[in-house]
Amino acid sequence: MYLDNYINGIDSKKLGIANHAKRIPKRPAIIINDTVISYKNLERTGAILANSLMQLGAAPGSRISVLMPNCPETIYIWHACGKIFSTPVFINYRFKEDEVAHIVNDSKSKILIYDHQFEKVISGIKDKIKNPEQVYVCANGPARLETIEFNNLINTGIDSQPCVENSGYGMASSLIYTSGTTGRPKGVVRNSENRLNIMLLYAFITSWGFDDIHIVAGPLCHTAPLSFATCSFLFGNTVVIMPKFDTRNFLELIQKHRVTTTFVVPTMLNRICNLPENILKSYDISSLRLIIVTGEAFPFALKKKAVEIFGNDKIYELYGGTELSCVTFLQPEDQIKKPGSCGKAAPGVDIKLLDADNNEVQIGEIGKIYVRSPFLLSGYYKNPEATEANYYNGYFTVGDMARMDEDGYYYIADRDVDMVISGGVNIYPAEIEEVLLNHRGVYDASVIGVPDQHWGERLVAYVVPKENSTISEQDIIDYIKDRLASHKKPKEVIFTDEIPSSTSGKKLKRVLREQYAIMKRDNFAGELIC
Repeated sequence: MYLDNYINGIDSKKLGIANHAKRIPKRPAIIINDTVISYKNLERTGAILANSLMQLGAAPGSRISVLMPNCPETIYIWHACGKIFSTPVFINYRFKEDEVAHIVNDSKSKILIYDHQFEKVISGIKDKIKNPEQVYVCANGPARLETIEFNNLINTGIDSQPCVENSGYGMASSLIYTSGTTGRPKGVVRNSENRLNIMLLYAFITSWGFDDIHIVAGPLCHTAPLSFATCSFLFGNTVVIMPKFDTRNFLELIQKHRVTTTFVVPTMLNRICNLPENILKSYDISSLRLIIVTGEAFPFALKKKAVEIFGNDKIYELYGGTELSCVTFLQPEDQIKKPGSCGKAAPGVDIKLLDADNNEVQIGEIGKIYVRSPFLLSGYYKNPEATEANYYNGYFTVGDMARMDEDGYYYIADRDVDMVISGGVNIYPAEIEEVLLNHRGVYDASVIGVPDQHWGERLVAYVVPKENSTISEQDIIDYIKDRLASHKKPKEVIFTDEIPSSTSGKKLKRVLREQYAIMKRDNFAGELIC
């Protein structure tokens, strides 16, 4: 009800880049490094690029794959696609050749736009692309034979609004492939109305304003950084884009541009909060009023540290996902009051926690999260079987586990696929990681389950020690044993310099399991040789 009143009360003439180009033409839309792009220029460049893309074969409903780092061209492409009702498909720039080829082929993209730094990847996939008429466009560098230079599309295109029939909100406006943390990436489809409602939901929850200044710290090829940048453009904000995240540069840009809003994942926040105190205090970040945190588990020890540094009125935690959008949110005043919680259900969201037999669990018990809301995906692209497999009685799940307390606050236990069953007992690694991150000598940690002939699975903890820390394996095991039930202590501790993560900051436990299997195999082979 409140969300509906909010949406109905917004003046639509004040929303969208085309309106901003008329209303506030000189306001900076994008700032990146020393480049400043006004709303007038963003609108004009988007229109020219849209016309050029149409000449290359783009049309309403067609897909355009994009392999780009954080740069103005990424936003130009996104804006141009919106003008001609084409769907941009942003590809994770860390993906290897087979992964990139899979997405281009799976999405049936007619055009592939890439940054020159990925020339080697593109050269390696050309024999794997199924479309013999695939169009390649290269940005920020010289194009090879039969490849079009992006700048030519901007410099020689038709300087007018594109003439294209408005196909309405039923047209797919986004196709975002999952990060592949648990398997091969799947395309998540959303239509324009769904995307707009999500932006307005974010704005409603966080009191997003028309005069905010937003900083993009994460990769725009991922859902959340792109979504919050989109929300900023919707409201006519200035968007400061970091080409690559760096802790000191992040603070420096907030100070320089008087940034008011941002989105970070806990991994980024951990790096910021672990900066020396004298460095943190050397920057004036008082303009920052809103920090949105989501993407992975937000450890309470880190949350307390973040509240100490940034204040108790700035941090909003959201739980959701590429398929789910926003499911729950935790307001600033509840960050410390509700340790471990990711908040209450967002407006318009209905949540059920179900056991293995699809029965609702009792308050305080752990169940799999199922969600029904107007913000869900339309479906997995060309994969109705996968879409259907994740639904139960109109509720959708991505396999996360949670419990709810008597006040209606939710607590994520772990992903279903990351749950460890040892000796017939369910163990949630996230609980152990939360404890480990409270250890004064631990910078980062991740816990996985590995095969065990006696117990089915056993726990292995990967630990990144803090600088100059002298902790041992037994220290870690004893620390867990003193704070959790004995069966939750790791049987093995591996010290490492870094926990593998995706570009969005999510820890890749799949990679840790693969690394562990290779390590054991190599050790076994070495023993045989000896």
